[in-house]
Amino acid sequence: MNRDIAVNEEEVDKLYERLNKEAEANGYHLNPDVEFTKELIKGILLNDKRYGYWNCPCRLASGDKQEDLDIICPCDYRDADVVDYGTCY
Repeated sequence: MNRDIAVNEEEVDKLYERLNKEAEANGYHLNPDVEFTKELIKGILLNDKRYGYWNCPCRLASGDKQEDLDIICPCDYRDADVVDYGTCY
């Protein structure tokens, strides 16, 4: 695996804006701790560069997209977590 993968702040900011708009349009809200949220977004972007898909940064990817379909962000566990805990990670 290439350990030199990097994500810049512009990429993070751009995706943050996109995800914030999409979340709000669908009745969700991103975590109000913007720095925390941007770290999660950085994880999504790093996983995309590593694996070619948006593996949720709170779950370990196998590297096989078919095997990881349930943990591609937004993962299959999001809605249940929102119901049970009021939020997903």
